[in-house]
Amino acid sequence: ELIERLDINVDDLKLSADTWGEQWTDALKYDGDDTVSLVFYMLSVPWKVIFAFVPPPRICGGWLCFIIALVFIGLLTALIGDLASQMGCCMGLMDAVTAITFVALGTSLPDTFASKTAAQNEAHADSSIGNITGSNSVNVFLGLGLPWATAAVYWAQLASPEATQAWHDRYSAEPWYTSDLAIGFAVPAGDLGFSVGVFTFCALCCLALLGVRRATLGCELGGPPVPKALSAVFLLCLWAIYIGLSTASSYGVI
Repeated sequence: ELIERLDINVDDLKLSADTWGEQWTDALKYDGDDTVSLVFYMLSVPWKVIFAFVPPPRICGGWLCFIIALVFIGLLTALIGDLASQMGCCMGLMDAVTAITFVALGTSLPDTFASKTAAQNEAHADSSIGNITGSNSVNVFLGLGLPWATAAVYWAQLASPEATQAWHDRYSAEPWYTSDLAIGFAVPAGDLGFSVGVFTFCALCCLALLGVRRATLGCELGGPPVPKALSAVFLLCLWAIYIGLSTASSYGVI
């Protein structure tokens, strides 16, 4: 009677439970037959087990799966970002260099694999390339906008006298600072201007490559082996140029 009142589909619930059990079986299953496969299996098992807790999409119309998976991805990305920051600190790298190398690589891995999966499974390149712009939009508009808006409200309305004095002590050496300056949330740019300029140039080169591939090969991704390999090398060179020039600027070489 209770099941009828709650409008619960018992068969669907049993099927979801079976599917959830299969997730655990697949997470622990080993199909390899060599040492390399065993090594990768051992490295991937902890992550597979963690994500096996994500419920099947049949439950609650898929919303529960979406929310929990999103939380897990966020926690994993935060963990990778912190580990990357610690690695850069132990290596004695500047924060700006660590941010565009280890932290960027660590936090972008989920997006990279998502784009790879979309490129393999979709008939068109829209999903894999659109994932990049969508991800960057979330990073800029939500990832920066939400905490920056919160910080702006705090410094404008809730800052204590001790925090106000700490703010003046921190930014007193900045060229834009004056003693009568009203406090507020501040993020000095540092070398960001040069880095953004280099990034913009590399992004335009990437867009030009996609346009050339569309005009000559009829596709943005894939294609014959030689053009595909050359495109990959070109994009890797753009990334290396961005990292090299930005790092040189941070260390005052250029």
